[in-house]
Amino acid sequence: MAQAAVTGLRLYGVAAHEMGAHQPLSEGTTVIPFRALAAIVAPSKYTRVVLDDKEMAEYARILEEVQSFTAVLPAPPGTVFRSRDNLARWLELHYFTLTQAMGSIEGHSQARLTVTKTVGVEPANATSDEAKETSQQLQATAAQSMRVLRGQSAATVVMPVPEAETAIIAQASFLVDVERWTAFSDLVRKEDERHTALDFHLTGPWPPYDFVRMQFGG
Repeated sequence: MAQAAVTGLRLYGVAAHEMGAHQPLSEGTTVIPFRALAAIVAPSKYTRVVLDDKEMAEYARILEEVQSFTAVLPAPPGTVFRSRDNLARWLELHYFTLTQAMGSIEGHSQARLTVTKTVGVEPANATSDEAKETSQQLQATAAQSMRVLRGQSAATVVMPVPEAETAIIAQASFLVDVERWTAFSDLVRKEDERHTALDFHLTGPWPPYDFVRMQFGG
């Protein structure tokens, strides 16, 4: 007879936490506090999580709800601990590193920017060499705008553009002070207006998904 999967805890993230507070920060979750931090968890079978669209939507919902209350460090999607004790030991072992990371992202949100070619910027009958030259020019222009925006953010992560992608010129994430979000958005809009051959697509504010790399080891 097959043995039932052990019940574990799904870790969604680690949040800044006030001592003595135990209320959940997102529907369907509980907190496991440790000093000035708290793990955001929900019951889960101790098995590999299938990261389908439903799971990823729930993951994003929970982290965005938590972020509306306090700063949060997202855990990798599908992270499951065997028990509360294992999770508590992990929090204690990595407490210094986690508090340092919290200090870096607290008061900030993530902006994601995708820069694409404006439709019709390339003539339909352009040769491959002409198309390549146009693409290089657009990449240089996008890089200039990225440098401008980088100066208004606390940190930047440049995302690679897939080789097969022809419309996207550049993409990056920016860690933006929440009090300067409107100013940052306005700057993106001005760059979009300034470069008519490019379209700037900004989304957010998001939890700092691209700025946190939690470590799990045996």
